[in-house]
Amino acid sequence: MFSIQRYKDLIQKLVNSDLKPSTNWNDNLSSKTLLLRHDVDFSVDLAHLLAQVEFKLNVSSTYFFMLSTNMYSLLSAHNQSLVKDIAEMGHKISLHFDPTVYKNLESFVNEKYIFENTFKRKVDIVSIHRPGPFLDNNNILLSGTPQTYQDIYYKKMRYISDSAGRDVFPLISKYLEGPRDLGLHLLLHPIWWVGTGNNPTETLNDWRNKKFDFITSQIRNNCKTYQDWVMNISLFKYQK
Repeated sequence: MFSIQRYKDLIQKLVNSDLKPSTNWNDNLSSKTLLLRHDVDFSVDLAHLLAQVEFKLNVSSTYFFMLSTNMYSLLSAHNQSLVKDIAEMGHKISLHFDPTVYKNLESFVNEKYIFENTFKRKVDIVSIHRPGPFLDNNNILLSGTPQTYQDIYYKKMRYISDSAGRDVFPLISKYLEGPRDLGLHLLLHPIWWVGTGNNPTETLNDWRNKKFDFITSQIRNNCKTYQDWVMNISLFKYQK
């Protein structure tokens, strides 16, 4: 259901229609507008791989990154470099804000300040992580900043998402084949398309295992006691 090749096929299908990919969320939207959106929930590395695929296809999209997540550190030197490279490819980068981390929405101002000063890009559109109650008031602004679940993006455009590993192909095909008086707002998560696995659960388990291996290597490289323990275990297994 998901793979890099299927992603290429999907993008090509969209490009071959009369849809026009755009990263300008505040421009005049029309029935031909394609807002290709990526919420980066798990891995900046996977987002970077997907951005490279799109760059080779000459398609630009919008990547939303989280500052308050236990999944990755956006401010690490490695991830900062990847995010800046994504922007240099011509993609838009912005903030994926998780309001459940804070007691109020005013904390968004702090995250916006950090993001803009780190990446030298203006946050003029924000994606809310797990919007839940925000959908009861779609048109709320975050300290004056538009967000992706406003009616103009969520109701006045055709909204399709692969959240939870949902198969988007039937929905997109139906949209392209029917009368199109609305533009397309398409949310696709990098982990499903770039990750490995025959289904979403396998993909998440594979990502978890790779994350575990990475953490193990970091502990080994930064702690001699652990490094010696690993070497002793390896030697014991070899002798057996």
